[in-house]
Amino acid sequence: MTEVKAIRVGLLIDSKSSPIRNAVIVIESGRIKQVSRESEIAIPPDAEVIDASRYAAIPGLIDAHLHLGSNGEPDLLKMLITTPPDLITLKSLLNARALLEAGYTTVRDCGEHNFFAISLRMAIEQGYFQGPNIVACGKMLSQTGGHGDFGLVNFGICDGVDGVRKAARENLKAGADFIKVCASGGGGSPFDKMTDTQFTVEEMRAAVEEAKARGKWVAAHAMATQGIKNALLAGVRTIEHGCYLDDECCALMKERGAILVPTLLAAYQIVKHDVEGGIPEWAVKKTEEVIDTHIASVKNAYRSGVKVATGSDAGTPFNKHGKNALELELLVDRCGFAPLEALRAATVVAADAVGLSDKVGTLEVGKYADTVIVDGNPLDDIKVLQDTSKIKMVLRHGKPVRFAE
Repeated sequence: MTEVKAIRVGLLIDSKSSPIRNAVIVIESGRIKQVSRESEIAIPPDAEVIDASRYAAIPGLIDAHLHLGSNGEPDLLKMLITTPPDLITLKSLLNARALLEAGYTTVRDCGEHNFFAISLRMAIEQGYFQGPNIVACGKMLSQTGGHGDFGLVNFGICDGVDGVRKAARENLKAGADFIKVCASGGGGSPFDKMTDTQFTVEEMRAAVEEAKARGKWVAAHAMATQGIKNALLAGVRTIEHGCYLDDECCALMKERGAILVPTLLAAYQIVKHDVEGGIPEWAVKKTEEVIDTHIASVKNAYRSGVKVATGSDAGTPFNKHGKNALELELLVDRCGFAPLEALRAATVVAADAVGLSDKVGTLEVGKYADTVIVDGNPLDDIKVLQDTSKIKMVLRHGKPVRFAE
């Protein structure tokens, strides 16, 4: 028998259209069948009716950049070196559950040192565990001595066009949804500078070609200005971090329809907790040098009309899964986003960034009924999404995950 639900909500915020008062969402077989004002809908007689008329409904939140294998450990490299890979995999199950309970129904894992996030995605899809929709790249690709080359812990180290092509094919063979390349140095790698340019246009283009041949795309860790430009010229879909964006970068992003995923929360937590929290001094120093420039870059991108999607980089120091919604507050308070635009960045734009805009990101007929019922209006106060006591219900594919009275 087909499972049908009807949810009455006091306010429906869809991000693509004007908010609707006193709305009903009809769900059938995990997808949205009808959505409109209650006065315009005939609720099916066999529907299970859920009364959330005191609350607001928003699309399930999307985090377009995180790492499921870590959860805020101060010294990430030490954790990776000393923790057995199987234990990291088991801990990732808890991280996935925390994300779902916080209203994150879709996430994009942007690189681990093996392929466990792909296996976790499969386990959730097959119903073994509860968790969000996962889009995973497997191993992020890095040149020798690049952002992903940590010495004792290596990710997908490859060099030259042929080396990158082979590594991309290995990830795709393992079931990767997209490919991630490192176009510059980064804050979490001890042997390079954020302003270093890594991988050539030709190397990254090889990854783009291999992904495109499988109907997939490439994301680029890109902080340095030239690294960002190289990645865009190679044809990447998303720019991760974008700390040193200039006007030419922004114009190129708009021209090519690329999306910026700023991950402001990573730097925020590192600077907040500092070396006293156990974060390596080199990581704190690198972050302090770039944080103001990073904020200015995001402001410039937003004013320039670049598409921006939320990604928290959860898993980095003191950046825990389930606390991801602070990224929206940072977009509003530090980068001048209106609350609606921050919510759009976490829903409709993020859905585009992770390649699932036909399935999630809005409360539209035909899409998955990934929905968050919240006690409060995030358009009045974006911080309401950080309070798990205000998250009254989370539905993934139409099935409630939690409901706290």
